[in-house]
Amino acid sequence: MRSVIYIDKEGNLSGLSDNLFDKLAALGRRAVMRVSNIEFNSRIQKWQAVDLDGNIIGTHEFRDKLIEIERDYLNTKIEEDYGKNQNLLS
Repeated sequence: MRSVIYIDKEGNLSGLSDNLFDKLAALGRRAVMRVSNIEFNSRIQKWQAVDLDGNIIGTHEFRDKLIEIERDYLNTKIEEDYGKNQNLLS
């Protein structure tokens, strides 16, 4: 499972929360926000990841596999957003 961390021009870090961010707590205050939810969908009998806008990120019969799918999706989204913001700051 990869961890992607982006640092903007002001020194702010962005990325998915994991143990690495916990180890960086000495660098300053953290703001942590939920960006998706994983729940079991009884109707389809699979785990389902949904972002806060209600968009389905993915479904899978195994929760751990869906977490990998969710992390890849969210890391890509962070990377895309970071690239857009860097272009705006240049």
